[in-house]
Amino acid sequence: MEIAFFTMISGTSFQSAGEFSNYFKSYFGDLLAQSAPVLLLAFGMTLVLMTAGIDLSVGSQVALVACVMASFRSGPTFWWTAVPLGLVFALVIGLVNGVLIARLDIPPIIATLGTMIFYRGLCFVVMGDLEKSPFIDVPGYEWFGKFLGATLVVGVVFVLGALFFQYSRWRREVLMLGGNRVAARYAGIPVTRRLCEVYALMGLLAFFAALCFTARNSSVSASSLTGLELQVIVAVVLGGTRVQGGGGSLVGTFFGVVIIAVMDEGLRGAAVWGDQHLPFKISHLQYLLLGALLVTGVWLNTRMERPAK
Repeated sequence: MEIAFFTMISGTSFQSAGEFSNYFKSYFGDLLAQSAPVLLLAFGMTLVLMTAGIDLSVGSQVALVACVMASFRSGPTFWWTAVPLGLVFALVIGLVNGVLIARLDIPPIIATLGTMIFYRGLCFVVMGDLEKSPFIDVPGYEWFGKFLGATLVVGVVFVLGALFFQYSRWRREVLMLGGNRVAARYAGIPVTRRLCEVYALMGLLAFFAALCFTARNSSVSASSLTGLELQVIVAVVLGGTRVQGGGGSLVGTFFGVVIIAVMDEGLRGAAVWGDQHLPFKISHLQYLLLGALLVTGVWLNTRMERPAK
């Protein structure tokens, strides 16, 4: 319904059923490739919210990893210089969040708000006001930005990650962290280690998101991906993950991202028509809708958890 609505107001018309079918094949292929960074980050954010935490720094993490990799020389050597360093750097900045929260006992919203600002500041230290695009001349790098590459990366993360998460003891321990952290300690769960692992995993996923983003966009600047964390959090909450911790759904997260991606793509298409007929820009509605969806998602989750009277 959402797709049909945005397609209609964007002015797209079809002359045949074959044209309609080709349009939607291309639409969903492009949509998946474009939303790959959000899908990857939403996987990690689901686990973070399950521990009753939050990570507001994910957008800054992806931008910083991309900026660090963009500082290296393009060409074949990029694969064994920039990419490995970007991977290690992503794990470190993710682990920093885990240490601040687990060892220094800083509330997650404060710790990650601080690192969000700090990592964004590092982006400007590394890049200044420049926009760099060394990714264009790296052999095979563009594959991560195409439908097949993005699908494979997202598929491996979601399928293998979900299977491990579903049938491992680690899953039960993570859920217990969000349900009752005191009880988790008495049950012998290494709380500090598990929290550090979850946030380090968030950093790892930020690295893969940076690969997909830079491969598709070919360039990066210090201000890239501003506001990405809002899309990720809204998608996860819409997917049914409890913000209080102790429960969540990776399948629901996937569909939550699809809703956000369709809305975002639809607003861009509708802007062609709306900017000519409306007194405001349709693209400006994005944050209004995201805010409304976030509040609605939390309200629906709360209502579903209430016992019947």
